[in-house]
Amino acid sequence: MKKPLAIAGAILALAGAAAAGEAAAGDATKPGVIDFGARLEAMDKALDSHCETKTTRETAPFMPIHAVQHQIDCEGFAYFGAARKAEFVFGDGALIFVWILTNKSEEADLERAFRDAYGEPTHVSAAFTAFADDHAALRKDIPEALFYSPAIAEQYRAFFDSQTK
Repeated sequence: MKKPLAIAGAILALAGAAAAGEAAAGDATKPGVIDFGARLEAMDKALDSHCETKTTRETAPFMPIHAVQHQIDCEGFAYFGAARKAEFVFGDGALIFVWILTNKSEEADLERAFRDAYGEPTHVSAAFTAFADDHAALRKDIPEALFYSPAIAEQYRAFFDSQTK
């Protein structure tokens, strides 16, 4: 009798983790909570259950097409099987890209997972591996996974093109 209860408990625990949006080990795809174009206030609320702590701050615009840029630093964000720091960046109030910090020791596994999810990269350099058709990249100099909005995809592709010619 105890075994079926233990199995049921394990299934419920897994379902609860999935419902909370926790990333499975080895899952390198864009986390579901990332909603490009979402307003700062909406994403701040959506991240309540995904961050151990959050800090919101104004930052210098990364792209000249935005007049104002804000960033939510989310500590404890579940991604690729671990709790991470994630940086949610907003241009003129809308989510435009997300950096999720990783570890250098995971680089090969993470790249393999990206290739499994997205296919062959569109651009490869010593500093990054980009999957521009899927709006995703891996940064190697500072280990991070990047996901970005279709609204800024043209600018990112131009950057990746300029760095790999």
